[in-house]
Amino acid sequence: MRVLFHPEFPTMDGYTLVAMFHELDYQGVSDIGADFDLAVAWADRTWMDPDPALERIAARMPVWNIDCRDISKRRVDAAMRAVFGYGAEVDPRTWHGTCAVKTDENACGRGGVASTPIGDPDPRMVYQRLIECREHGRTVNYRVPVIAGTLPLCYVLERAPIVEHLKTDATACRLVDTDDLFSASEQRQILALCREIHLDFGELDVLRDDDDGRIYVIDANKTPAGMGIAYRHRWTPAQRRTALQRLSAAFAQAVAEGRPRRLA
Repeated sequence: MRVLFHPEFPTMDGYTLVAMFHELDYQGVSDIGADFDLAVAWADRTWMDPDPALERIAARMPVWNIDCRDISKRRVDAAMRAVFGYGAEVDPRTWHGTCAVKTDENACGRGGVASTPIGDPDPRMVYQRLIECREHGRTVNYRVPVIAGTLPLCYVLERAPIVEHLKTDATACRLVDTDDLFSASEQRQILALCREIHLDFGELDVLRDDDDGRIYVIDANKTPAGMGIAYRHRWTPAQRRTALQRLSAAFAQAVAEGRPRRLA
């Protein structure tokens, strides 16, 4: 199986999709004039413009993530409000409490926290309610892989407590079945959000609020480099092998069934 990546080509082994293709014995190609069996709209950036070359390819075969052109914090929160009826973003001029402060772009920089209300918020930043998500007293977040309308498994990342920065180092990672974290209704909502932002392949960051018990999708990534590669010392080889096998099987099944199917 040969897979075209366009307009960019993944250049590091840390990308989850690259690891999956190694598992599946798929070959990635960057030459749009070469022979290939399917395509991935690949660019490690928050916003993308429509690509005429990919549009032509999509007329004859699936192009993963072709319509996923905006994964900004504001876009994801708007999709949450459309699907769930609520979201995490707040107006820092009127919200009373502690806010998570992040760039709208999916940048690598660490976010911070701020007490609100504030009179002059930074228009470049997104302000979200600070969601505390703990298991047995430990801070966690849920990383949810998405593959063509399925949720094959989830990762629970245990993290150091939030003090000044939102993104703290993972201290432990484990694999769990999706049913162990989310109800059937919540899973349907998560997948509906993916359809809303046209995410065929990627990962979501999800928190369950300790206060109200509801889940919040706070981030989306269509070029994830997860699977414990960034935290290899926190995973066992068996965990990584299991994750790769389950993700790869879900991807291969989607390909065999002609998914993802582009929405009209």
